[in-house]
Amino acid sequence: MKKLYKLLLLLFVFVSFLAEAQNRRHIDSLITVCKTAPDDTSKVVKLNDIATYFYGRHNDSAFDFINQASEISRKHNFYGGIAYAYLLLGEMYMQKGDNKLALDYLLKSLDVAEKNGKTTILGDVYDNLSTLYRQSMKNDTKALEYSTLALQIRREGSNKLSIAISLVNMGNVYYDMNNLPKALENFTEALDLVNALKNKGNLSTEADIENNIGSVYTDLKNYDSAVAYFNMALVIYDQRKDSDGVATTYCNIGNIKNMNGNPDEGVKDAMAGLMLARKMKDKDNDIIEAAYTFLAEGYAQLGDYKKALDYETALSNFKDTAFAQAGSKQVNELQVKYDSEKKEKENQILELNNKKQKIISYSIAIGLLLVAGLAFFIYRGFKDKQKAHDELAEKNKIIEEKNKDIVDSINYAKRIQHALLTTDEYLKDSLGDYFVLYKPRDVVSGDFYWCYNTRNKVIFTVADCTGHGVPGAFMSMIGISLLNEIIIENKIDDAAAILNALRTNLLKTLQQKEKGQGAITRDGMDIALCVWDKTKNEIQFAGANNPMYIVRKSGHTGIAENNKLRVHNNHLYEILPDKQPIGFMEEKMDSLFTSQTIKVEKGDIIYISTDGYHDQFGGESNKKFTKRKFREMLASFNGTELNGQKLSLDTTIEQWKNINAQTDDICMIGVKIS
Repeated sequence: MKKLYKLLLLLFVFVSFLAEAQNRRHIDSLITVCKTAPDDTSKVVKLNDIATYFYGRHNDSAFDFINQASEISRKHNFYGGIAYAYLLLGEMYMQKGDNKLALDYLLKSLDVAEKNGKTTILGDVYDNLSTLYRQSMKNDTKALEYSTLALQIRREGSNKLSIAISLVNMGNVYYDMNNLPKALENFTEALDLVNALKNKGNLSTEADIENNIGSVYTDLKNYDSAVAYFNMALVIYDQRKDSDGVATTYCNIGNIKNMNGNPDEGVKDAMAGLMLARKMKDKDNDIIEAAYTFLAEGYAQLGDYKKALDYETALSNFKDTAFAQAGSKQVNELQVKYDSEKKEKENQILELNNKKQKIISYSIAIGLLLVAGLAFFIYRGFKDKQKAHDELAEKNKIIEEKNKDIVDSINYAKRIQHALLTTDEYLKDSLGDYFVLYKPRDVVSGDFYWCYNTRNKVIFTVADCTGHGVPGAFMSMIGISLLNEIIIENKIDDAAAILNALRTNLLKTLQQKEKGQGAITRDGMDIALCVWDKTKNEIQFAGANNPMYIVRKSGHTGIAENNKLRVHNNHLYEILPDKQPIGFMEEKMDSLFTSQTIKVEKGDIIYISTDGYHDQFGGESNKKFTKRKFREMLASFNGTELNGQKLSLDTTIEQWKNINAQTDDICMIGVKIS
């Protein structure tokens, strides 16, 4: 029987430091008291109360009050106020879906809180970072790391509600990792803590946790327990007139009824959830997607294939629209910021040149007056020249500060880009004995590496995006995002199918046009991608312009040569890629990517690399290193440990480069088959 697709609908509990004001009259009173607060610390606390009130109601007035609190806190080195301001800004940008600014402010809050011992704030920062890495960056390893730190901090205190919130966050991470027993353990402990408080103000949190437990029991196929918890949550949501919660729970119950062989009732519940979601002022895309999915499944079971197809089509169109809008918005925002900073710097340089020209003109005039021998004008000329020098020094100082701001921004972008790359710990767990040689040409890189581990297969890749520096980094962010969608969300694990989907989605994201439809953009990437099936000892490879190499010990069984596989030095095998990029290529748009499957042996070493290494200029004749030398070097490693190989590769290219600038980004992965 075909496995039914289920959409995760776990409700996220946002962290809040201060209790919200009971009504608008209380907030008006706080604003009045804030104006006459006896000291700055008291004023910061009041401003934070007001900001929290507006933030809870999705009101942008929260930004004004938190900025006032932040300014006073920085002026008086009130580190708790500074850390809280950054934290609340991070939460608000998470709410708005601006993940870049959210991560920026959360890391700033973490830095201030860690340096100044603000442990209470640390727990909230760790919880929010865990949620950001889990939901937006799809990095469960990082998410679990931060949720563990948050729970440790919470357990040291006595606030049971805070402990429950951290337990829910950790349970969400374990759910995403498909560790259902651990997820259920965390959710159950959280529910016990909330119930022990016997506080009606926590009913919403109680309902959210009951919904989460229902989702876990659904995956465990314990449908009776799942429905019981969903119904408990539904009662609370209905009492509190929580449309989002009611809609979500109806969809969850509809899903269970479909899976339990009762599609008549399942369709009714899913439709109730969809109708309610469509009426909400701030529509929840996850609920609408889930409703479409469960309606399609239900009608298919009922044999009404026309309606099933209608809802499948609606789901596909809805997801395409949401993804394109999110991707375009993020890239456009980053491009606008980069262009505006660049234009500002150019205008300042132009202004400085005009000032210099004026100074030269004044100096010539003063020189003519000096010839007349008038001591007064000599003195005046000296004073004017001194003034001009001071102005020039001041302008140079401004330019230096602006340059520093731009460099700091790019360095911070490097930190964010590095956070998106697969961690060393995850690579070690997935690949075993491996190395990564990663040498960006500029501060940020257009090359990236990525890895994902399913139960029986490990998918790893290196990619070379169009451009270097900031433009290349934009493309690498898009590439990582698309791989997350194709492999993790859509569960595609065939190498050629991954590259075909990657090209299709990239063309949509960049809005590249076919010939005859207007301007054509040729941005894209070259890529080498491997799917390692550990149970079958096979490597499936697909490449866009970049090959894969295998080095096998001398004397072992060879690999037969064909039109897509070349043999070098008897034990180095080169598996050739398709000669087309991930992106627009006029004569290749109808040509699908292909894959090859190679039986591997214990001790084989797999290499995939971008073209930056062998294209590096250097040596005595200042020429490229060449592919031939690169292959010979790999072949010479036969029997050398991977750590020694990485050191040799790094040392060799640095000596070859000598005083030359680095030509291109360099990215390479080596994996030893165990």
